[in-house]
Formats: sequence, C-alpha cells, structure tokens
Amino acid sequence: MAKLYVMDVAPLMNGAWEALLPLLSPWRQQRVISCRHDADRARLTGAGWLLRHSLEEVGIPAARQQMTTGPYGKPCLASGAVEFSLSHSGSWAVCALDRAPVGVDVERPRCSMATARRFFAPAEVAALEALPEYARPDALLRLWTAKEAFSKAVGAGLTLGLHTFTVTLTAQGATLSQQESPLPFRLEEYTLPGHRICLCTTGERPILSYIAPPRR
Repeated sequence: MAKLYVMDVAPLMNGAWEALLPLLSPWRQQRVISCRHDADRARLTGAGWLLRHSLEEVGIPAARQQMTTGPYGKPCLASGAVEFSLSHSGSWAVCALDRAPVGVDVERPRCSMATARRFFAPAEVAALEALPEYARPDALLRLWTAKEAFSKAVGAGLTLGLHTFTVTLTAQGATLSQQESPLPFRLEEYTLPGHRICLCTTGERPILSYIAPPRR
C-alpha cells in the first residue's frame, strides 16, 4: 500500500535548512548548494530530509538508502526495496512510497491556458475552454499535478509527452486514460492551503501523514 508524507518547509527558510544539510546524501547536498535562492535550498533540503525520514518509517535506515538513477534519470533506491517520488512547491514538500511504481506532485497555481493549449491533450483543452473563467485556475492546477504525477510514476518525467494521455476531472476526482503503461494506475487528489497534491498509484488511497521538521 502506498504511503504519503507531507512536511511544511517554511520553518527551514532563512538559513535554518543548513542544520539538516549534513544529513543528506552528497548528491543532494550538491544540488542544494547549487541553488541560487535560499528558499529553493530550504525546499530541496526539506524534501531530502523528508525522503530520509519516510524511508526510515518503513524500516530502511539511512545506511541502506543508497541511490541510483533510472533510464530517464529518475532517482531510485539501489536496493529496489521500495519505489519513491518526491515533490516540493511553495512551503510544502511531499514524499510518496510504494512497493509498486508511484508518482506524486504538489503545486501552486501556475499553469496557464497558453501552456495547456500547447502541451495538453485536445480533450483536456476542450474541457478547460468549456469552463467559466473563474473555474479554470483550479482545473489547470488539477490537470498539471495529475500529469506530473503520472509522468513520474512511469519514470519518464516530462520526456513523456503530456498530450499522450488524458485526465478527466469531475467533482469526485480525476481519472486517467492512458496507453503508456500496462499498470492500472489511478489518481488520488489532496488539498493543502493554496496547493494541490496528486498521487498516481496502483494501490488504495493512502492517508496524508503530516511530518514536522526536526529541531536541530
């Protein structure tokens, strides 16, 4: 069964992330340091620590968390013990774990109709254009997070054309139509203040577990 963890990284802003940096892998430390803005460093550090904590929660200690990359550069555990997916946006970091392929995305509203017309499937664009203007920002956000989550689950990231599969939105949730993978992926949506999360999984809907940042 999938597990889904979320952490508010706001307490790590303004340099507080530095105390957690030594707990991360050398690869992630280098990514953090290469960021130009302190807020981005805090998000990356928070996401890295959340991954470490989440793996420890399912019985994988830090000493066994060696990483490698998949064919498209997606990070994964060298042991293959579990699959994971990370995302961060604004003041939130999210981590999903599962025995099967899994993908997660958290976002603030940022996708535009121009982006949708360029990259989304024709049926999705038509559904967006049929909505009243006030309803489009949230629909765009739901579509974007769903598309990112599925792309991560199949391990291809945005190299998978966003027009090659279709997400249908209803008041009850989001459904996926795709021929990119034989796995029976499904979409689960969650809300955070000013953000949305979409989880792409083959299992049941997990609860959203809130994790507090450590105090160092």
